[in-house]
Amino acid sequence: MRARSYYDGDLVAIVLQDTLTRGERSLVGSGEGELVLRTRRAFQSAMREEAIAGVEELTGRKVLAFMSDNHLDPDVAVESFVLVPED
Repeated sequence: MRARSYYDGDLVAIVLQDTLTRGERSLVGSGEGELVLRTRRAFQSAMREEAIAGVEELTGRKVLAFMSDNHLDPDVAVESFVLVPED
């Protein structure tokens, strides 16, 4: 997996590539891409609070909004955190 992070103003974005497991790649290859995406969304929802806590700890700022999505071909994912504006 490759990852690159961007932090500018009130936005933290992490772009990940090559995130699919061998099993997920097999499912995508057999036409089950939507199942992989639904499973990924469920996992992201379950990890939401932990991800937000990590970004808040690293930045010293509160997260206002968190958005996450995956793309199958090419295999790219994005995690985006909008921070509460600084006064």
